[in-house]
Amino acid sequence: MKKTPSRKSRRENWENFTDGNDDVTIAPYLSSAEVCRRFAPSKKKKGAAVDDSDDFFDATDLMNKGADDYRRQRRAAKAQKGRGRRVADADLNVDINKEGKKSEKISSDGGASSKTGKFDKNRKNVRPNASTAPVETPEPRKRSKRNKNVGSEPGDRGDSVGLRVVGGLFRGTKLEYGGDRRVRPMKERVREAIFNLLGQDVRGKHVVDLFGGTGALTFEAISRGAVSATTIEIHFPTARIARRNIDILEEKIPGTAAKIELTTTDTYFWGRKLAATDPNAPAPTSAIESLSQATLPKDVPWLVFCSPPYDFFVDREGETLELLQTLRERAPEGSIFVVESDDRFDFDLLEVEIPPKKRRSYPPAEVGIFRV
Repeated sequence: MKKTPSRKSRRENWENFTDGNDDVTIAPYLSSAEVCRRFAPSKKKKGAAVDDSDDFFDATDLMNKGADDYRRQRRAAKAQKGRGRRVADADLNVDINKEGKKSEKISSDGGASSKTGKFDKNRKNVRPNASTAPVETPEPRKRSKRNKNVGSEPGDRGDSVGLRVVGGLFRGTKLEYGGDRRVRPMKERVREAIFNLLGQDVRGKHVVDLFGGTGALTFEAISRGAVSATTIEIHFPTARIARRNIDILEEKIPGTAAKIELTTTDTYFWGRKLAATDPNAPAPTSAIESLSQATLPKDVPWLVFCSPPYDFFVDREGETLELLQTLRERAPEGSIFVVESDDRFDFDLLEVEIPPKKRRSYPPAEVGIFRV
């Protein structure tokens, strides 16, 4: 380990070094401020001759020696940052011709830059030049009009559809529909085609509309000779519209409202109550018994409509099949079932025989009609 010389020995060595050497000059340490004060050139008056002989001792050279480039870059970066808020794009090169017109150059990426500073997918969003005209604020993008799964998901209110009864006693009667997309009214041409397939089989039936909506299927069946109906709808605003439609029919032919029972509940819950109700039990005599039971007439054949939102055949396929199975087991002889879905549902899952003439396609609707 090297031994550090003592303070005394260092002083002796320094004295021996300086003895006889008059040329050695010991300069005190000068701070930066002291250097500037001593060696900075005096301020020159305007018009005086410039003397470059003392440039070596210029304060700028002493203070900023080696830092000029850094400070220059910092100033340039700040200036560029300030200009970036005002110019449209770094790649936008605009030349001014002799006539005073602006010509646009093609940017290095091969595409022409926008004079108005609009959004470019290859660059960040930029603001327009002060010299260009102000860009108008774009209108908010509207919701798409394509209703792929109308009635499957709640959405914006659409245009009200002109519903009417196609045939029978109430032929041409207009029905109300508020345009809510939670409800998917069956197209008029599909409804007319279904009742043409049913023909005279509608007469004397009790209608069971599992997903009633505005009640168009129920009213069409009543108009064509059905004796009574049970309509189920869970959406309260739509149920109120169905009630108003019943009142419209009542005004035309008194006594029609007494034939239609409108139930506001979940169809699947109603089906489970029906499955738990003893088919041989007497009819309920009180309101409490009516709430706890789900009953349908036993002496009249049924006409069951199953036309839910199309997604139910995918998302709630098991519940839908269970509901139809319960109704098939309870239905009197001669009952008819009408099932409407889209092409995602396999009708073979119903485990019933559907005649080829009763299996129709009205894109996007697929209709199957069978008897029990």
